[in-house]
This record gives sequence, C-alpha cells and structure tokens, in this order.
Amino acid sequence: MKPLQQGMALIEALVASTVLGIGLLGATQLTLKAMQTAHESRQRGVAQLLAQEAMDCALSRSPCPAQDSTEVQGLRYERQTRITPRRDGLQDIEVTVQWASPMGGTARGEPARLVWRSSVSQLPGWVGQ
Repeated sequence: MKPLQQGMALIEALVASTVLGIGLLGATQLTLKAMQTAHESRQRGVAQLLAQEAMDCALSRSPCPAQDSTEVQGLRYERQTRITPRRDGLQDIEVTVQWASPMGGTARGEPARLVWRSSVSQLPGWVGQ
C-alpha cells in the first residue's frame, strides 16, 4: 500500500456512517410527524362526530343538553349547543366542540376547537303546505 492510501478506508467508513445517520434521522422525523398527524386527525374526527350528533339533536327539535362533556379514549371533549332565534322566522344553531390537544390549538395552551353553524326555520314543516 502506498503511504497516501493509509487511513482512507477509515475516512470512507466515517463518511458513509454520517450519511446513513442523517438518512435515518430524516426517516425517524417523518415517522413521528405522520403519527402526530394521524393522532390529530383522529381527534378531529371524534369532534366532528360529536358536533354532528349535537346538530342532529338540535334540528330534530327534541330536548338536547345545551352543554355536556364526553371522554373518548382518555381525552375529554366539551360540547356546547346554542340556538338563537332571528326576526325572519329562522333559528341559528351553533355547535362548538373543544378538547385539550397539545398540538391542536392555535396558541400554546389553547384548546383545539371545532365550530359548526346552521340555520333552520322556526315554523313546523306542515305550515307551508
């Protein structure tokens, strides 16, 4: 072996190890981000189901709780339904679901929130017939 080639194998191994380490770090970060996104998506899906349930109850004109809370898979969801009559014969319905998500709020420490709004006629359906 020539004197200039001594130690080249060690340098090549160090460079290859560094490239492999950077690649594994990127793959790990990608996996963690995918898991975080899946977790947030599941939380939002649960909130949408709770909002749909409250909206259906409000639209059916049956007695519904104005505010309640539910726990799903260890996470507490607070649900609030507000019905506001308008002068034009309609009622505005607003359903708010919020939950304590460490990543879901717009600011640190703020809960994640889902708001659904709709309007419905105050008159029964048979009046217009």
